[in-house]
Formats: sequence, structure tokens, C-alpha cells
Amino acid sequence: MNPTQGGWLILATLVAALLLAVVHLPEAWPQWLGWLRPAWVVMVVFFWVMELPHRMGLVTAWLVGLLLDVLYADPLGLNGVVLASVTYLGWRFYERFRMYSIVQQGVVLFAVVLLGEIFRLIVQDMVFDRGWSWGVLVPAFTSFMVWPFLYLLLSRLKIQVRVE
Repeated sequence: MNPTQGGWLILATLVAALLLAVVHLPEAWPQWLGWLRPAWVVMVVFFWVMELPHRMGLVTAWLVGLLLDVLYADPLGLNGVVLASVTYLGWRFYERFRMYSIVQQGVVLFAVVLLGEIFRLIVQDMVFDRGWSWGVLVPAFTSFMVWPFLYLLLSRLKIQVRVE
């Protein structure tokens, strides 16, 4: 990433997504709100791969996934595989995704997050012997709901900073 062409913005949004992925809610807030956390990192990686596929690579996605593994205490490589898959999917179909409306992109993102969460659930069940739950749908649904706002915010930032 070349800092002179807005690479710092891509890095800053990835760091912000990592922070939003692990930040805790204030103690006074209801605890059930913590379950409504969207898949921030997947959404940011999906945006940058869709908008600038030449700037977001598999190695970057894999390293961000390894950082997420450390933050979540997941088996190493689990989130790297998920983010690398999102990156490949974005590379493969970025021209099509750009033509979709924001709602259609949200539906694609819903499917991507849902498949990633199911994969994470299967691996965590094998490694940690955790049970299955319907909670796997919540990050996908909240990501779908937050996507239009995040897309507009990141698009505006991309234009203002002139990321190429």
C-alpha cells in the first residue's frame, strides 16, 4: 500500500474495523446488545476489494485475519481463511458487485458473512467442542443492516482522500 495514494486510509479503516470487532459495550448498556455486533472486518475488506481490487491483496487479508485470530483467541488461520476467501470472491466478481445496488451488495454480503460464520462455527466446534446455535445468523443480519451506512461512509472517505 502506497501511503501517498491513500494507503493510510485503507490501513486506518482496517485498524478501526479490528477495534470495533473487539471493543466492549459500556457496563450500563444491556448485555444482549453485544450479540448484535456486525462483521466489521469482513465488511471493510469486502468494500476495499470491491472498490480497489488492485490495492487489497490476499496477503493483506490473511494478515488481518491472523490479527483477528489473536484478538478473538480463535485457532490461527481461521479468520485468515475467511478473509482470504472474501478477497478472492471480491476479485473474481468485483465488476459485477460494483453494478449491484447497495441492497443487492448487502444481500451478497449477508451470504458471505453467513458462510464465514458457519465455517467458523464448524472449526470452533471441532477444536473447542462448542455447540451449534442460531446466533450465527445475527452477525450476517446486522452486517446486512449496517452495510448501506458503512458503504456510504467509506465511499465518501475514498473520494475525499482520493484513494486510487
